[in-house]
Amino acid sequence: MNQSNRVGIISDPTDDDVKKFQQGLESYNMEKTKGEFSSPQPWHNLVLKSHAGDVVGGIATSTLYWTQYLEVLWVDEKYRGLGYGRDLVLEAQRLAKEIGCVSSHVYTFSWQAPDFYQAVGYDLIVTYDGYHSGIKEHILMTRFDSFNDRTIPKADSSRFPITSDPSEEELKIVRSGLGSNFDKHVQSVLKEHPHTNYCSVIKSDDEKVIAGISGYTTLGILNIAELWVDEKHRSLGYGKDLLMHTEAHAREKGCIAGQIACFSFQNLEFLKSQGYEILGFSDAYPSDVKEYYLTKKF
Repeated sequence: MNQSNRVGIISDPTDDDVKKFQQGLESYNMEKTKGEFSSPQPWHNLVLKSHAGDVVGGIATSTLYWTQYLEVLWVDEKYRGLGYGRDLVLEAQRLAKEIGCVSSHVYTFSWQAPDFYQAVGYDLIVTYDGYHSGIKEHILMTRFDSFNDRTIPKADSSRFPITSDPSEEELKIVRSGLGSNFDKHVQSVLKEHPHTNYCSVIKSDDEKVIAGISGYTTLGILNIAELWVDEKHRSLGYGKDLLMHTEAHAREKGCIAGQIACFSFQNLEFLKSQGYEILGFSDAYPSDVKEYYLTKKF
């Protein structure tokens, strides 16, 4: 097992080590949200099919703490500008509201659809501008308390139908469509700064996982998805060690900035102490919880 020069940091943890790190973070988040952090469980995937049965669009969503996240949205170029993207988004929102979600969030790059999302009711809350080649990433949000089910278009046999429960093969077509969008606009940047996952953990003397960090680098940005230190071992510098270790490797890969989202019950003050600056926040969560979006230029 390779170990970095920083004592205790393991850069190639086993699957079991990663699982224990993630379980520790999940337990913390669930405790702070009274068991609701992963609610509601159902995620929705929808596809748009032509009258011939071909997949020509689709949307994939996830959920976290009673909000919906639009993960993938794609409509074949031949059918753009006809309202099908709007139909997919509104139907996904309707289904999310039906299972108890209170809002919807979406991340979109500057060459994708920030204007489209604002046109269908999303508000721009954050812009990350630390990417190479002037690329920007926008975060948008909409609340469902003002969402009117009557905005859903009525069934029209002349339009392509949206179907739920697509097959994995049909979802693959949707993801490939979105992937071709990346190839078309940022292929050269992706070639130099490809998407690479990372995970590091720290173990105690008795081989228990007591801290971890994970995420990915892409387009010259370090994205920190998970950062956790066991409560018994906080304030001992382990979080700082993991962050510095990860940032150093990101710089070696040519990353020029780091970014992270942090809930108000997590480690906001720690991140600020390590040089991360708040760009904005979303307050579309239960119990006055906020999610902050931070960045740090390297």
